[in-house]
Amino acid sequence: MITLHIEVPYASFRKSYARSLAETYPFPPPATVYGMLLSLVGERFRANHSGVKLALAFARQPRISRTLRRMSGAKYGVSRTPDFIETLCGIDFLCWVDSSQETNGRTLEARLTEAIITPERVNRTGIVSLGLSDDAVDDISLISDLPDWSEKLCQWNGNFQGWHWLNPQNNGQIELPIWVDHVGAFHTRWRRYQFEESPLLIYSEPEEDKFTPIVDPRG
Repeated sequence: MITLHIEVPYASFRKSYARSLAETYPFPPPATVYGMLLSLVGERFRANHSGVKLALAFARQPRISRTLRRMSGAKYGVSRTPDFIETLCGIDFLCWVDSSQETNGRTLEARLTEAIITPERVNRTGIVSLGLSDDAVDDISLISDLPDWSEKLCQWNGNFQGWHWLNPQNNGQIELPIWVDHVGAFHTRWRRYQFEESPLLIYSEPEEDKFTPIVDPRG
């Protein structure tokens, strides 16, 4: 299991049912985080790391701003006239990657470690983004000693109080896609989550119920 710290200044995760007003999910969907990790390691086939598990904890709940922007008519099937779009700002989170259930050769954990420590060995193109290509990732760091790193973060930022888990929970108030069918909707899969309001300093690996398995529903 590895721990990543990821910062993204802004990004938009358009809800599947949004139309003229491009509403965003309140957090990066696990499906989008998984896609970003695949992009980082230069993987083009989503199914190649099916079975990996992700756990997410946020420094804060990202703020939502509303801006006027012209969206791609071809991608979203909407008019190209400018319209309002919601954008998440200040996305700062930890992502635990557990490859213990992967069965397709080299694990995503190993490839992510290589991509961060020796990026020159990775064959990939373009910038790393969280979702759309203009939602660029500001930083991805591999955290080898989370307790020590957390202590330094507290010393550096006096306002930091801890991390807020995004807990998988059947009756949670937030529904996010964990696998997206980009052709239709038949294979799209969802899961409900609950944002933990109280921050916690995290010194150990997450418990099993914090993880979301990313599984290709096409088998």
